[in-house]
Amino acid sequence: MKAAVLRSAGESPVYADFDEPEVTEGRELAELAAAGIHPIVRSLAAGTPYGSTDAYPLIPGIDAVARTADGALVYTGFLQAPYGTLAERMALPARMRIPLPTGADPARIAGGLN
Repeated sequence: MKAAVLRSAGESPVYADFDEPEVTEGRELAELAAAGIHPIVRSLAAGTPYGSTDAYPLIPGIDAVARTADGALVYTGFLQAPYGTLAERMALPARMRIPLPTGADPARIAGGLN
């Protein structure tokens, strides 16, 4: 799949191929609708805050609006590293699947949260 891929701390992400996420028990595959690039996303990608894994390559992003297989739009996050939300697809956890109302604008939701 295509994703924003960060190869090392301090570098800019590049648009590149990345392995598909593994869909394990309690997760489902969903397609990205929109994701915000918040200051914490930049800090985590740079390897600076306490939550950074400092393991590269990785896909940045902590939350997003995704479209599930049944067509529903959901707000989600908490993906398993090295996967972030700036990718075509993500394995989202069932516990972090907040349904959005019909007609919700994915870009406004993603940009307005966090």
